[in-house]
Amino acid sequence: MGANPMALKSLLSKLRPLVAGGASAVGALRKRLTDARSDPSVDRLAALEKSLELQAELNETMDVQITVLQVQLAKLRKTVQVLLIALIATAAVAAIALAAAFMR
Repeated sequence: MGANPMALKSLLSKLRPLVAGGASAVGALRKRLTDARSDPSVDRLAALEKSLELQAELNETMDVQITVLQVQLAKLRKTVQVLLIALIATAAVAAIALAAAFMR
């Protein structure tokens, strides 16, 4: 089956500071290289910084989506429980009615 939403949320919460810190570190490094001289690696660092920022935004989006999914799954679980109880009650009433019909 799919990945556990709680495990994904835990992983995202652990990765968030690393990604955010990585983006700021790359930004500081790019700034220093830009100040020092014009170098092709500066463009690559800018791209890396942008990708880390995008990853941080994606992690936040995933966190929100996982939270929404957990709420929906909780609602679905309650609904299934109510339906199961109703099904058991209906089966019990049907069994009693069938037993009463056979006794007559």
